[in-house]
Amino acid sequence: MGLFSTASKESQIGVDFLRDGIAIAQVKASGEKPRDLLRAEFIEAIGQEAQVEALRQWVRSHGLQKAPCVCLIASDDCDVYQVEKVAVEDAEMLQAMTWKIKDLISYDVANAVVDTYPMPASSITNQQQVGVVAAHETVIASYVDSIKTSTMRLQALDIHDLVPANLPAVRASAGQSLVLMSFSNDTGMLNVYHDTDLYVSREFKIGISRLERAGGDDESALDALLLEIQRSLDYFESFYGMAAVTDLRIFPRVEATERLALYLQNLTNYDIDFLNLGEHDAVVDPSCFHAYCAALRDLNS
Repeated sequence: MGLFSTASKESQIGVDFLRDGIAIAQVKASGEKPRDLLRAEFIEAIGQEAQVEALRQWVRSHGLQKAPCVCLIASDDCDVYQVEKVAVEDAEMLQAMTWKIKDLISYDVANAVVDTYPMPASSITNQQQVGVVAAHETVIASYVDSIKTSTMRLQALDIHDLVPANLPAVRASAGQSLVLMSFSNDTGMLNVYHDTDLYVSREFKIGISRLERAGGDDESALDALLLEIQRSLDYFESFYGMAAVTDLRIFPRVEATERLALYLQNLTNYDIDFLNLGEHDAVVDPSCFHAYCAALRDLNS
C-alpha cells in the first residue's frame, strides 16, 4: 500500500505497532551491503500515546529524524479480502473493488481507505482474484500522524501478509514454491509463494509461547499447525492448479520451533529447514521480524 516515495536514502526503517510495544528495524538502503540490518529493537510500551513517544525518543537517540520509514498496519486495524477480479479497466479497478467490499466492512465505505494488490490467476479456471485491504480513514490518519510525530518520513503503509516477500530468501526462490511459517510470541503466519508471488497467507493464534507448552500427551498445537499447513497447501494446489510444495521454512529457530520441525518431519515429506537470515539470525527478535521485512521494501533491486 504505497502513499508516496522519496529520493535516495542511506537507510530505511520498518515500524510495527504491537499490542505491548513497538518493533523497529533499520536496514541499509544504499552503499555497500544494501539491505544489511543495522539494528532491530523491541520497546515495551502500551497504548498509542506511549508507543508514539517511545518511537520519537528512539528516533532522536539514533539521529534518524527524516529517515524514510515503512509502517505496518496492525491486523486488528484493517481487513484483508480476496475478491474475484472484475472486468474493468485498470483505472477503474480500485473503485470497483471498493464497491464489492462495501457490505463486508462494518463501517460506511465512504469512510474507508482501500487499496488493492494483484493475486495470481488460477491455471485451472483462469479465474483471478485481487487482494483488497480496507481500513477506516481515522485509523490510517492515526498511523500517518504517529510517524509524523516521530519525525521520520513515511514512505508507505504496508500489511503483515505482504512484507515477508521482501526477504532475500523469498526473492531467491524464483521458479520454485516455498512455504514460510513465522512466529511471534502469541501468533503465527503461514505464507505460500511460487516464483516469489504470494498465493496464500493465513494468520493463526498459535505462537512461540503455546508451542513451548506443546509436547508429551498434549500435541494439540502441533496438530493444529499441521492441519493449517495441509489446508493451505490443498487450496494452493486445487484452486491454482499448482504442483505440491515441498520446501518449508520456519522462523525463528528456537527450542519450541525445533520441536515443531521434528514433529512435522516425522509426519510429512516436506523439506523442512529454518529461514536463513545469515548473520542476522541472532539479531532479529521474533517480535521484530515483520518490521525487518517492512524495512526491506523496495530494496531488492
